[in-house]
Amino acid sequence: MNTEMVKKNPLHSKITVSVFHKYGVLKIYVTMVSIYIISGIIQPQYFAVDHVMQLLVIASFLGIAAIGQTLVVLSGGLDLSIAYTLNLGAVIMTQVSIEHGGVAAFAAVLAAGIFIGAFNGIGISYLNISPIIMTLAMSSILKSITYVYSNGNPKGASPDWLRFLGTGSILGIKTAVIIWIILSAAVVVLLVKTTFGRKLYSVGTNTSVSYLSGIQNKRLIIMVYILSSLFSVVAGMMLVGFYGLSHLGMGDSLLLPTIAAVVIGGTSILGGKGGYAGTAAGAIIIYLLMSILTVLDINDAGKQIIYGLVILFVLFLYGRGKAVRL
Repeated sequence: MNTEMVKKNPLHSKITVSVFHKYGVLKIYVTMVSIYIISGIIQPQYFAVDHVMQLLVIASFLGIAAIGQTLVVLSGGLDLSIAYTLNLGAVIMTQVSIEHGGVAAFAAVLAAGIFIGAFNGIGISYLNISPIIMTLAMSSILKSITYVYSNGNPKGASPDWLRFLGTGSILGIKTAVIIWIILSAAVVVLLVKTTFGRKLYSVGTNTSVSYLSGIQNKRLIIMVYILSSLFSVVAGMMLVGFYGLSHLGMGDSLLLPTIAAVVIGGTSILGGKGGYAGTAAGAIIIYLLMSILTVLDINDAGKQIIYGLVILFVLFLYGRGKAVRL
């Protein structure tokens, strides 16, 4: 952080931006469209509207979970408990629905998300535990709690209203995609137009300066982790609506992709730079890449190698410029 930025109020400072900063999100979306065109050339049926809609539905679950990861990374942290927070939320949704109905289950899932997020936030902000250590420990705890609570075999099924949210359509557009769009717009507005967003960027840029500016850093960190857990359990509920049931390990495949979506979307892993508009495109890019690798009949080991190389390349590319706050 340069001296000029320290002297200015971080909530109102105007920083000269590079070309990359100015057009960062546009570049991410151009990359997304380019990869989509390549996938369509390799497999022409990918240009079909039905395939595009199905791709967006699958990406929406990752995209919703990645909202929380984006907020955490912007604060300078990392949430490794997302997968098992999602999984516990999904199991609570189906099992509570059996005896108490879907509304009670929905309330229980949200309460669990708030508790988990608050626990993470308090450990990180007040006990000074590293975000990686704290959320990794929480992940292990939640994995065991989910197993014990479900007795290793989650029961119940998705309520009808949740089933509609996961698989239904409105005017030809999948409900899951509509929900993702609404949540995405809300988060972008939160980051760009509100005091909370400005404070979050300030904390992620420099905690000392933000504290001296009057920001309650610890409270903000707790709120960020609560939001991360809430978006995780919402993603878990949406997956329950999509599949019709819950199962152990439901969120395992989403942990690293949430981080990858954030990074590919141009958000600095060090915090303070980036935004969710890029993360949304990053979530879609991930599934486009997976589709191409599947069509090319590349085995799982090869996919992981290419997957890692792409992430490293994007980190190198974005590391040479400024991320955009959207």
